[in-house]
Amino acid sequence: MLKKFFKASLAVLAMAIAVNVFNGLSFQKRNNNRPLPSFYKKGVFHVHSNFSDGIGGIEEICRDAGAQNLDFVILSDHGRPNLQASAATAWIHDTLLIGASEFSLHSGHLAAAGYRTPDYIFPPEPQEAIAEVNRDQGVTFISHPLDRKIPWSDWQVSDFTGIEIMSMYQMAKKNLLYGLTLFPLQYMLNPDYALTSLISYPHQELEIWDGFNREGKYYGIYALDTHAKLPISEKTSLHFPSYGATFKILRIYVKVDRELEKDAKAAAATVISSLRRGDFFCVIESLAAANGFENYYLEKDGRQVEMGGDAEAGGGVLVLKLPFNFSTDILIKKDGEKFRTIRDNNRQEIAVPINRPGVYRCEISPHSGPGSDLPWILANPIFIGRSRNPEKPETITPRRILARGENYFRIEKNPLSQASMQIVDQASGQPVTRFTYALRQESPTQVDFWTALARRESLDFSNYRGFVFETRGSRPMRFWLQFRNGEDRLESAFQHSFLVGENWQRIAIPFARFHRLYGPDATADLKKISAFFFTIDNGNSHSGSGGEISLRSIGLY
Repeated sequence: MLKKFFKASLAVLAMAIAVNVFNGLSFQKRNNNRPLPSFYKKGVFHVHSNFSDGIGGIEEICRDAGAQNLDFVILSDHGRPNLQASAATAWIHDTLLIGASEFSLHSGHLAAAGYRTPDYIFPPEPQEAIAEVNRDQGVTFISHPLDRKIPWSDWQVSDFTGIEIMSMYQMAKKNLLYGLTLFPLQYMLNPDYALTSLISYPHQELEIWDGFNREGKYYGIYALDTHAKLPISEKTSLHFPSYGATFKILRIYVKVDRELEKDAKAAAATVISSLRRGDFFCVIESLAAANGFENYYLEKDGRQVEMGGDAEAGGGVLVLKLPFNFSTDILIKKDGEKFRTIRDNNRQEIAVPINRPGVYRCEISPHSGPGSDLPWILANPIFIGRSRNPEKPETITPRRILARGENYFRIEKNPLSQASMQIVDQASGQPVTRFTYALRQESPTQVDFWTALARRESLDFSNYRGFVFETRGSRPMRFWLQFRNGEDRLESAFQHSFLVGENWQRIAIPFARFHRLYGPDATADLKKISAFFFTIDNGNSHSGSGGEISLRSIGLY
């Protein structure tokens, strides 16, 4: 009986290998020899180098990209930000390398580009990090949102640029058994087929994306998340697939309003501007190039609205240009629901009448053969006739003032750091606490350093929603506001960061947004506060930095 089972298993395995060998050898990319229009630039998004956990350097990355005539590569090395990657923007081997980072936040990973590198560390709170990048006219994309190990957890965030609909690295980890068995054989026979076989239809990611677009304006992107390695355990990786192999699989086509400048930073800003307005589409390039594809909305008055754009009203037509020598299936969605399906299409241009307001987006698939069940082309939405009423910010004032006396706070710090405090009475009658600091790390092995304004006292905050205070600084900087419960082994700490600018501003932080730093309590017991602090440390600043922060009207609301 055991022999029969063994023979049957071998036969099944042999058949599976034979099928995979045949599929690998017969897999071919569909032909599209049309030149890429000059107003489109083709590149790849989310690439890790040896600035973080990737295998290769930027020379290797750009050499592989240049060999495939890619216009740009967007790095996403780990850090908040990754200083080396952020400074790496350059033209290398005729390819524009755009330096960027992947932030590790409380809620998961966020790929960011187009920011100015600050003198401090970007915050770990997702909404705060998004706001900082937005202030610099940069872009933020939620990375591998449904990853098994590092999924995105904060679905209340807003104002980010978009979401990764596909993540090559995530799909490889998801198919680990395949990756350790048939994938190496397929990769040796045909890397394009092996890597494309990892891709499945992203049902959940598309559903999440469509849900966000019912209320806001967000864009979808295909991400490689390539490291030039395949992880098989926490500490072990196989050094393939190569950068060049993954660059052939998923690409983004960005529509630009000018030729890319010779100055690398200016050229990077042009690409990022297109990403920020959603004027790009994503392609599974290993199935076919999408050169010549167009998707826009033509209003009744003839005005053309590009992907990511806003049209005033319905009554126009949604235009699709499909100059391909193979038939395609077209899926048009309105507000996340199926609006129209066109199968076995051979027309090179289609105009679909749009009579109702909504969010319209298109997916294009090959009609038959490999990839016919995948969104070969994913176009970003066009927002038609949708009115959005911006929310008025809530006016928050203190219901209880905490810091009244001159001796309310005391200074706490590590030995080498320096700090001083001064209380100044303003003409308005509001005392101002001025805190001057200079951070110093004790030694290369002692990484923790800090200075703080500390108030240690038993307090009851249970009748309040959060802290409110006014602040300004000698320069832009990040501080923590931290409070604690309990004592000794039972102590729990919760904190949230805030950005200090050079002008007075009022900041309100609800208790619900504080993140547990340590301790046994998952949620804070607001009746039993033991201390609170305004602090700056190695979690939000660098050794050697210094400055002054002023605080007034510190209270609760």
